[in-house]
Amino acid sequence: DRVWEIARLLAGGPPLVFAAIKEVARAAETMGFQETMNRITKRQFRTVDELYASEDNLEGFKAFAEKRDPVWKGK
Repeated sequence: DRVWEIARLLAGGPPLVFAAIKEVARAAETMGFQETMNRITKRQFRTVDELYASEDNLEGFKAFAEKRDPVWKGK
């Protein structure tokens, strides 16, 4: 039951964030922490750049400010 609960939680999560996490985690295996953070800050990862420029990024902030659950579109 707990596994299905977690699976449903992840399935309803922000797809662009999950993509960015996967890309950064894979790249971080071969570089240091500071280099990884610098590349994130400079938007040098494709998925991070897409996330920062996305509708979902704005939706996350709006939902937090409005104290409601976000509606992720993957855009």
